[in-house]
Amino acid sequence: MGHLSPGGVDVAGLDLVPARGPLLVCSNHLSNLDPLVFGAVFPRVMHAMAKAEMFDNPWLRRYLEQCNCFPVRRGAPDRRALRSARAVLDSGGSLVVFPEGHRSYGAGMLPFEPGIGFLAIQTGATIIPCGVWGTEAALPRGRLLPRRAKIHFRVGTPYRAVGGRPQEVSEEIQRRVSELLPTRYRESADRNQ
Repeated sequence: MGHLSPGGVDVAGLDLVPARGPLLVCSNHLSNLDPLVFGAVFPRVMHAMAKAEMFDNPWLRRYLEQCNCFPVRRGAPDRRALRSARAVLDSGGSLVVFPEGHRSYGAGMLPFEPGIGFLAIQTGATIIPCGVWGTEAALPRGRLLPRRAKIHFRVGTPYRAVGGRPQEVSEEIQRRVSELLPTRYRESADRNQ
């Protein structure tokens, strides 16, 4: 059962998060509010990849860097981002990743990128599947200020990738994330576009 935190987010599963060791925290992605929800409720200090375009604005760049974010170029392998991610995990840190690569439109998920499977295999980090929803109502696309909406955050059972190709590992991570979500968020987002 979840509980309502002081911030109004319905949270469940935080007790499953290991207190130490490298964590690859993987979640679906519905809103620009998602990373802030992680920052507010996750019990460990987080590092995160953020789309490289956000670092073009000097003010936003400073803010993101203070929030332990580093840039990633989407749509192609980004060796610099991969090195930064490995450094976080090699030092025993927690890295949150939205493996869809983009926010999905409303219900449903986009396919997880194979890069997350590669990172899981290469680092051996503990994978923490997470599901978040309600953020798309609290901060929809095109809106600058959030509005009141019930937000839900779920943490799944930690595990490690054992063998397999990056695409297979990525698909397994997506399956485990989808199990944390209500049915309408589990379907493919491709049909919604």
